[in-house]
Amino acid sequence: MTSTSVGRASAKGGAYPLARVSAFLASASLLVLIPIWQPDALLHVLSPLGYLDASIAAWLTVFAVPLIALITISDIPVLLARRRYVGDFAGVDDSLGTRMSTLTAAAQLSEYIATFAIAGASISFLLGSMWPVLMPTRTPIAICAVVAIAMFQTFQVAPRATRGGATIVVFSFLLLLFLTAGMIGSSPYFSQTSSADLAMVTGEVGNRSPFALGIAPALGLGLGVVLAPALLMRHLTADLSYFSYPHVKHAGIAKISVSLAASMTAMLTMLNIRDVDSARFIGRRNTFYAALRTVGVQEWFLLITTVVLIIAAIASARTVLHSADKLSAELANFHLLPVHLMNDPTRLAFTPFVFTLGATGLLLVSSAQFRILVPMLAVSGFLSLSLTRWSIVKFWNTKLKHEGHFPERNKMRRARLMALGGLVISVVVLVLVVASGMLEGAWVVAGLILLLYVVLYTVRRHYLNYGVGAGETTTEDPITPGRVHYMIIAQSMGPALTRATKWIKSTRPYSIELIHVDTGGSDNEEALKKWREENLGANLTILDAGPSRPTEAIIEHVRRTRAAHPNRLVNVVLPHVVFKTALLGHLHNTEMKHLEKTLLDEPGVLVTIVPWAD
Repeated sequence: MTSTSVGRASAKGGAYPLARVSAFLASASLLVLIPIWQPDALLHVLSPLGYLDASIAAWLTVFAVPLIALITISDIPVLLARRRYVGDFAGVDDSLGTRMSTLTAAAQLSEYIATFAIAGASISFLLGSMWPVLMPTRTPIAICAVVAIAMFQTFQVAPRATRGGATIVVFSFLLLLFLTAGMIGSSPYFSQTSSADLAMVTGEVGNRSPFALGIAPALGLGLGVVLAPALLMRHLTADLSYFSYPHVKHAGIAKISVSLAASMTAMLTMLNIRDVDSARFIGRRNTFYAALRTVGVQEWFLLITTVVLIIAAIASARTVLHSADKLSAELANFHLLPVHLMNDPTRLAFTPFVFTLGATGLLLVSSAQFRILVPMLAVSGFLSLSLTRWSIVKFWNTKLKHEGHFPERNKMRRARLMALGGLVISVVVLVLVVASGMLEGAWVVAGLILLLYVVLYTVRRHYLNYGVGAGETTTEDPITPGRVHYMIIAQSMGPALTRATKWIKSTRPYSIELIHVDTGGSDNEEALKKWREENLGANLTILDAGPSRPTEAIIEHVRRTRAAHPNRLVNVVLPHVVFKTALLGHLHNTEMKHLEKTLLDEPGVLVTIVPWAD
């Protein structure tokens, strides 16, 4: 038996690291889509450069590789600052205060919504590129995609198969490399022509020619587009359970490695599209597929590529919702979202609904076009990165003030320097994108961030102010243990009321009364007659319903009792009849449910439900 248990333990220990790697690779599905949407968005924002757009786009993708690596490296101090890492939001509140942390949360939610919208738009883009007849219905297809994926996530249909997802991601990366390096490429990456194009653009900007007036905004927005893939890296470490100890070291190395792989794939795609463009003109829409068709890739192979990439897009959308679930739990923990969202079933339903609603709005505004969605992602993402890196710089400054050990101080200085580098890059890119991209969707996401900020701040202010100076005034005669007045609602004099009364009397209440509302006719006399027959040993109070609902008379009576005896708690007992069919229960207990919901908002009032099965 001993040898058997050891064998099982070793087998589990060997399989668990593989499961972690599979889960991490499955989360990398977002990065597979970068070569699909980046060329279209980049060539569009660089359209003011005319025929030079493809050359400058290729140079920008090359320039973006080290910057993406630096932004990813700047995430390591974030991981170091929080051992129990959940998301980039953790710790911002202590460093920047309530208002700035709320803005960070709004920016992160907006970023996740934009990413979810891009995943849905990728599915419609792939379908429209394969079958151009579907391109006019691109927006409805994208909306249907995000709704369907959200429903699957909510009802846990086909839960995440990490090994299958990892296989799809690896196969997709290899497929993209094969397509770009083996089929699209036809000339050297850096030809003399592309170098001359770069020199021409540089000269125009230096001379401040009229042509240069459109170049600067295009380059600023283009920089935001080529650096947008760095924003997707945070989804790789939304859950640190993917990594073995020490989490920070392994997570940082994994993120840097994947960011370089994704950046090189995107760069290779853009460079080869530029090479195709130098030999034969291709369209600026559906660029990836247009380049493949230009070099003569067979339609059956394009169909296989479409199927694989659609599966990767679905996996990426579920990755966003998985990360959003972690973010929702964290924001609820910081009282920026309702606390009941900490409950898993509630959050698993709430998160997909909110993100589907937001993504649908962005898809309608942008017509599911990457040229608008990507600037939206850049604005919200780099705003979030800027605030996060700012808070981390302040965090390490505070640590350095209280740390005297020399080796530890060196580690803290390096962490602060990495965070500062990410802060500088993020701020510069944010300013360039906002300054040059207001007509490309930045204003939409700015409005979304403002709306989310108002909602989150309102929720947080409620929790901050709850119980501070609110409620009833303190009386000289405090509430005494056991001084509870029971009111048993006698909707009808029957077995449910009898059972409720006997249960309450067995607790030895301070005082007790039965409450019956006279609804007119002979109801008053019948109630008195049954009360005498039952001999329940409790006083009967009959209220006049008047023109209002019977529950309103009970509520007014409860308030009068509380006002007359502020030191006495009131426990309202609701006899609840349980029927075999839901219809009978709805007909019989509707008024009681209305009364229960109303009484829950009354101060100093408890509600007790005593069930009785028919």
